Amino acid sequence: MEEKAGIVDKVAFEELLMKNVYAQEALINLLEEKGLLTRQELLEEIKRLKE
Repeated sequence: MEEKAGIVDKVAFEELLMKNVYAQEALINLLEEKGLLTRQELLEEIKRLKE
């Protein structure tokens, strides 16, 4: 039973992760379309946050 729970947890995590990826991509696309930021600015900010 424990193995089955692990599989369910993995699937749920992967679905959650993909929903997050799609939401972020949609927000980036909208911000870029509206001229509020460029992908380069976004990449620079991500790099800054990593440091």
